[in-house]
Amino acid sequence: MSVTGCGPKIYNDGTYTGVSTSDDKGFAVAEVTVKGDKIEEVKLTEFDALALERDMSSYEWEPARLANRELPARFIGRQDAKIEAYTGATASSNKYICAVSFALEKAKKTPDIATEYFDGTFMGRSAADEMGYGIALVTIEKDQITGVRLLEVTAETSFRDFATYSYTPVLQAKEKLEKAIVEKNSPQVDTFSGATISSQKWIEAASNALKAARLK
Repeated sequence: MSVTGCGPKIYNDGTYTGVSTSDDKGFAVAEVTVKGDKIEEVKLTEFDALALERDMSSYEWEPARLANRELPARFIGRQDAKIEAYTGATASSNKYICAVSFALEKAKKTPDIATEYFDGTFMGRSAADEMGYGIALVTIEKDQITGVRLLEVTAETSFRDFATYSYTPVLQAKEKLEKAIVEKNSPQVDTFSGATISSQKWIEAASNALKAARLK
């Protein structure tokens, strides 16, 4: 742990939210309170592959439950997020560490990162209706969208199987929007005729993924 002593302050006091990069199992969110150039409080939340908040009190994997409960204390008093992963819950730990590090970067008086967005893959979801909701996994590198993966979650809270889905306009919309968002470097693209609702959900989901990735 670094010590600033009487030197210049690194962080602005306040509470900052960091969203980790995402994989196929989800992502984490950290709410970090900084005071006097040290971490004063940390709240950790984990979201699953469906972009739904995990209930860690009843989650079946005990190491993940314990990591969620015990890791916040390991950050207290530090000036960085460089803690050891919790044994048996490495994936969750790394997401928490990533989220805390992103929150700290937002808190810095002079950020080390000059881009608008953090690099990595970020997950966003749309609002839900009676048919379900959309999910977007957006990969960013140096403020450029380099990849987009669009998914749909049905009303039964399961992923739509596009391999067996028969409504062609939605399949065409998925392919077209994935390419269009990359080409335009923005989710503000046209909806696809015949799949307007799915298109709107995906555009909203991609927009929320970018919000999660934003540095400031």
